[in-house]
Amino acid sequence: MFRAGDEFLNTQFGNNNPYNQDNEISWLDWSQLQVNQDIFRFFKKMIVFRKSHPSLCRSRFWREDISWYGVGPAVDLSPDSRSLAFCVHGASQADDDIYVMINAYWHELQFQIQEGASKDWLRIVDTALPAPGDFSEFGSPLQERTYQVAPRSIVVLVRAKAKARSIVNSLPEQDH
Repeated sequence: MFRAGDEFLNTQFGNNNPYNQDNEISWLDWSQLQVNQDIFRFFKKMIVFRKSHPSLCRSRFWREDISWYGVGPAVDLSPDSRSLAFCVHGASQADDDIYVMINAYWHELQFQIQEGASKDWLRIVDTALPAPGDFSEFGSPLQERTYQVAPRSIVVLVRAKAKARSIVNSLPEQDH
């Protein structure tokens, strides 16, 4: 759950319940907005991304529209698992497919992308990249079906709707 100020790294100094505080613990430090413009920019872009993808904003569960993976084809269900990948299929919502890779481990992990060809996917988000490269509005095409995900980071890929995909795939290689 997000609180006011999270979008620019406001802090409550570790106090998760400051309802009875009328001091700097519960006040918003608006100076952090200027200090953390890169985080604020990232939040704004992620909100726009979410709103532009109806498959993420649906009112019913994704049951039929999601596939779960790990760094490979199988989800690691062990108690010490620190990685997860999934693909939300957007066809039922007339949306793009969205593939997410989450590395909660302290070492980088190589994920094998389990769906489609590498040229089908565009990298939109890589939280390990410095701003403004952490979010690419138009996406960076992948060259391989593997992706090295940095420690404690998330990567989001988008595969365009089938009609758009067929147009992109028919272009000469240097055009996309």
